[in-house]
Amino acid sequence: MIEEKINIAVIGVGLMGQNHARVLFNLENVNFKAVVDANKGLVEKIGKKYNLSFYTSYKEMFKKQKIDAVCIAVPTKFHKKAAIYAANLGKHVLLEKPIALNEKEAQEIIEAAEKNNTKLMIGHIERFNPAIIELKKRIDAGELGEIYKIDAQRISPFPTRITDVGVTIDLSVHDIDVINYLIDSSLKRVYSETQQKLHPYFEDSVTSLLTYENGILAVLNTNFLSPTKERKLYVFGKKGMFMVEYIKQDLYFYENKGFLNDNWRNVSEGSVKKINLVKKEPLQSEIEHFIYCIKENKQPLVTGNDGLKALKIANLIIKSGNKKKVIKLD
Repeated sequence: MIEEKINIAVIGVGLMGQNHARVLFNLENVNFKAVVDANKGLVEKIGKKYNLSFYTSYKEMFKKQKIDAVCIAVPTKFHKKAAIYAANLGKHVLLEKPIALNEKEAQEIIEAAEKNNTKLMIGHIERFNPAIIELKKRIDAGELGEIYKIDAQRISPFPTRITDVGVTIDLSVHDIDVINYLIDSSLKRVYSETQQKLHPYFEDSVTSLLTYENGILAVLNTNFLSPTKERKLYVFGKKGMFMVEYIKQDLYFYENKGFLNDNWRNVSEGSVKKINLVKKEPLQSEIEHFIYCIKENKQPLVTGNDGLKALKIANLIIKSGNKKKVIKLD
């Protein structure tokens, strides 16, 4: 167990990196030391805002600062270089999702962390949403009975800042990771349809059907083309349905009144219950968990291999959409 405070820095202070900086600045159990970004004007602004040292090069930052861990929130194409550099210096890494631009780079990041015995945690932030935490507990306790289907809706306006990946790797990985977390099964086959309307290089709309070995079907509706932002998850089982509203951190249970003695008699509307939750910013919980894992030498909830698994499935979705065919896994 590490008693002293962890010295930490943020590499990349775009939109997500600024959120990391805001959370770290308000945590009492860390020494928030520095921020890094190639944009000199931006990093100076953030540095002065939080009274931090600021750099345009993380190599320079590591030379001048005593740092134990970093939050990396640079564009995906730079994940490999920054994460491996930090790991090779023995620094613990919280790396924003997706883990990397491709599976090869992801594997290299994982191997670098293992080789240097450093913590590698991937920022799949929805794992730390109070509604998902409670949903996981209730599913594991059998409150839904047999699960047969999951629907995920993740739509929003086009973010001009995202140019190095499409909507599948940027957004669908959230729902892929949550589904992997909620159900204990391997993927069997994938079919998807993709569209490209606004994104200059990649798909900005994808509808996917995932079939798992245990028979569960998952439908992912994801796009950058909606005039409104929605983040919802529906999990269907014999006993009813859970619905998550990610943004509000709300969880509802819709009872199947026709369920009796673990049998399907019919399906009919029963009571609707809003489950009381203690709400908390998921990013704060995520960063606190990262610090806890360093101090207590624990494995992070979201490992590098979890990030790689989500990326692999995202790539299968893209492959299916490009080929217009079902992709079957061995």
